[in-house]
Amino acid sequence: VITAAADEDAAIKDLVRSAFAHAGQKCSAASLAIVEGSVYDDPRFLQRLADAVVSVRVGAATDLATMTGPLIGAPSRQLLRALTTLDEGECWLVEPRKIDERTWTPGVRLGVRPGSWFHRTECFGPVLGVVRADDLDHAIAIQNASAFGLTGGIQSLDDREVDHWLDRVEVGNAYVNR
Repeated sequence: VITAAADEDAAIKDLVRSAFAHAGQKCSAASLAIVEGSVYDDPRFLQRLADAVVSVRVGAATDLATMTGPLIGAPSRQLLRALTTLDEGECWLVEPRKIDERTWTPGVRLGVRPGSWFHRTECFGPVLGVVRADDLDHAIAIQNASAFGLTGGIQSLDDREVDHWLDRVEVGNAYVNR
């Protein structure tokens, strides 16, 4: 969850690292960003997110400069769909590209809707969905609507928002501004 009270630069940096390090295959990798409307609607935020994603170094796992290495195997059916097919109302902020059978550049899907296929499906790969939330309570409802709740995070510099989120979010591991 990214609120209007977040340090946007830190939020983007942390989100990109969480989503695309380990090719998005870590069990705590970010696969969905739930962004408060005033931030989501700001084209500067989206451009900075796109710029950060495009700058991710993709390559061999043996290269220390690589952030997104190859997948552990060929993409699953779900991951292949996530990397190649948009649902109604979605568009690519950054479209992923296949480099070889196991290596893809990171992708970012905008317009992911609560309850949609991408919201409800774990894909484990270098693709991030972005959902627009009206406010923090709406963001929490979207986050809690997932059957998967291993890890969740919030980016906000407002202690009241953080406390509110911590009191209501249903996750096993709760990250604050990380």
